[in-house]
Amino acid sequence: MAAPKKASTKTKTTKAKALVSAVHSIKVGETLEQNIEGHAARTDSKEFRAARATLQKIIAALKPNPYGDGPSQAHHGGSIWIYDGETWRMVANWAGIEWSVQFCCDPAKVDALRQTAKTITGAFPQTIPQFEALGYDDIDILTTPIAEPVDIARYVDSIWNSCVPIPLPGHTGRVRSTSPLAAGVHNYPETMCAIPRVMRSDFIPFHVDAATRTAAVVVPVAPRGSGDGRTRLVFAERGHPLAAKKAAAKRAGKALVLSADNPLSRQAFAKQR
Repeated sequence: MAAPKKASTKTKTTKAKALVSAVHSIKVGETLEQNIEGHAARTDSKEFRAARATLQKIIAALKPNPYGDGPSQAHHGGSIWIYDGETWRMVANWAGIEWSVQFCCDPAKVDALRQTAKTITGAFPQTIPQFEALGYDDIDILTTPIAEPVDIARYVDSIWNSCVPIPLPGHTGRVRSTSPLAAGVHNYPETMCAIPRVMRSDFIPFHVDAATRTAAVVVPVAPRGSGDGRTRLVFAERGHPLAAKKAAAKRAGKALVLSADNPLSRQAFAKQR
C-alpha cells in the first residue's frame, strides 16, 4: 500500500509513532482520499478517547503484537479485553456495534452484550485492576444496566465494544494491485477480511482484475501438500469478470471451483515451492 501522505487532521498525542491512530482522514496513494474510521467524521466521545488510549497502552505491552504491524485503528467490533495474569488477550462478543448503529439499538439487546462482557471479564479477576492501573476509569459502564440512549452510547464507545485493534489497511483499506492485502472490514465481508490475519505468507488470496480494477478472492480446495492446485472463488466484487459466475453458483447452492490452470489459481500459488 502506498505510504500515506500528511494527515489532514492531527492526533491529540504528539508522539510520531502512535500505536493507535486518532486521525480521521488521510491521503491514500495518489488520488484516493478516504475516511480511515470507516464512517463520517465526528467528534469522538470522551469514552472512546479513554478506551482508545487504553488500547494503545495494551498494544504497547504486547511482545510480540499479534494484531499486525504498524499503527492500528480501534474498530467498534465487540472487543472484550481480559488479563489472564500474564498478558492481555482480546475475545469478541457475539455482536459488535458500530458507532452509527447505536441509534437503532434495542437497549435490552445491548444490555445482553454488556452482561456477556461482564461475565467473561469476571472470569479473569485481574482484568479490572489492570484497567485501573492503566488509567481507565470507565469501569462502571460494565456494571450499569443499559436502559436509555445515553447508556447505549457509553457502552458503544467503551473498551468492551470499540477496541478491536486492526492495522489501517485491514480496517478501511481496499484491495488494489499495489495493496493486495488491504481488505478493510468496512469494505468487504468479514470472512474475507480475516484471511490475511491467519493465512500462510506464501499464499495469495486477493487478485485485482486489471481491466475493471475489481477484486476477487480465492482459497485452496485442499490441504497444503496435496498437489491439488485448484482454488475456490469465495468473493468477487461487482463488475469483476467472474462476479456473474460466482452469483450463479451461489444461487445453485454450489461452489465455484477454478481449475489449477486458471490464471487466478496459478497466481494464488505462485510463491509456493
